Amino acid sequence: MYTMPPRKRIGDKLIEAGFITEEQLQAALGEQKKSGELLGAILFSLGYITQKQLFTVLSMSRSDSDEPAKLERASELNEEMEYLVRQSTSAFQTESTAGKKELDSPQSPLVTLVEKIIVSGINKGATDIHIGPDANDVRVRYRVDGLLSHGMFLPKDLLNPIVSRFKIIGHMNIAESRVPQDGSAEFYFRNKKLDLRLSTFPIVNGENVVVRILDKSNVIVGLENLGFSEADTEKIQQTLRLPYGMMLVTGPTGSGKTTTLYSCLSVINTVNRNIFTLEDPVEYQLPLARQSQVNVKAGLTFATGLRSILRQDPDVILVGEMRDTETAELSVRAALTGHLVFSTLHTNDAISSIARIVDMGIEPFLVASTVDAVVGQRLVRLLCTDCRVPLPKDDVLYSKLSADPATTPLFRAAGCPACSQTGFRGRTVIYEILKVTPEIRKMISRKDPIDEIRREAAKDGFRGMYEVGIEKVKSGLTTFEEVSSAARISV
Repeated sequence: MYTMPPRKRIGDKLIEAGFITEEQLQAALGEQKKSGELLGAILFSLGYITQKQLFTVLSMSRSDSDEPAKLERASELNEEMEYLVRQSTSAFQTESTAGKKELDSPQSPLVTLVEKIIVSGINKGATDIHIGPDANDVRVRYRVDGLLSHGMFLPKDLLNPIVSRFKIIGHMNIAESRVPQDGSAEFYFRNKKLDLRLSTFPIVNGENVVVRILDKSNVIVGLENLGFSEADTEKIQQTLRLPYGMMLVTGPTGSGKTTTLYSCLSVINTVNRNIFTLEDPVEYQLPLARQSQVNVKAGLTFATGLRSILRQDPDVILVGEMRDTETAELSVRAALTGHLVFSTLHTNDAISSIARIVDMGIEPFLVASTVDAVVGQRLVRLLCTDCRVPLPKDDVLYSKLSADPATTPLFRAAGCPACSQTGFRGRTVIYEILKVTPEIRKMISRKDPIDEIRREAAKDGFRGMYEVGIEKVKSGLTTFEEVSSAARISV
């Protein structure tokens, strides 16, 4: 019986052609395990091969491997983009007047190229765009659903012009490249106004640019749409109906805390309530609310701003983050004197937030008297419903999660054009909600250990974010690996 010979991998072909060494291949394979990018793209970005060498090897035998087809799909440089790159590069290869005009002329290929880099990120659903120098080129990456993925490689000659163009967009100093700069801009796309937050940072071989894309129309949504269950939404609503007190949202950067807080504020945002916010920065604008931004250089800190806000007759106050003892103390005092206060903390979970505030120097009895609810949260990626694949019925995960494969199928990620071959599309929240009951208030005042407070909370129905996450795994929304990673549980 005839059997097909094994397909040669792109790495083996490059070694046979004498373009790379075995050591270089192993280094690239190590990088591939971390990034998930195509091996050819990694070898190119590391400077081990040229683009010409890569395509020479790929064209030797297109039937041997499906990587050429994949490479053509990971590539963003369609004919129009290639034209823009060529035109922009030629304009900046010499110190010419034409090159300088490229930076701000609406008709210039460079301006159009930068615009298309932004539009590509918007179309992908990216929250951030990263542009920076590699060994032989400029790498563009997009953060989608919390993970960075490769976007495109551009000629190294375009780094400085692209950085300068972004500086112009963000109203920054294009003549300054030695220190970090921050800027902002509005970007209109398909009749929608988006906010761009731009940051440049000097690194070896040039400057790095990160552009955050903020879509104000997507932030204020119902708590159910964020991923909170109906029962847990009601727990939060109970706090929102209070005339005074404090609600905290905790989690690492990028865990959706701002979105949760704004969704809460939108519920109680009426003409009858005077809402003030103090943020760093103001990411989204809330109708009717009075929003202010921290400006340390001008003397407007969270603490000084909060003192002034208390003289503005507020009903509801959002303090972007309790970073220090003074801010925490003022926030607690505000909640104690008839205001409904919202804020965030950076702690691992909801219950440890209580200990964190006490550690900041706030008296336990004050914490017990003011805090009504703490929401701890993380974000996990949602499986793409177009390509998710059921796990085999004999997979050990069924027994591990006590799931019946006949009634509760579990899924793994696959990959399709709809999800850009990632297997995931969109994100949902996994969370835990600590409601401070009368008994827990007594325990906080007595400085009882956190573990004892956790056990008491469990009696009242407290569920950890891992438990909530597993429910979403059983519902086919995400994978066990996603939940385990986000909740920091060993698989």
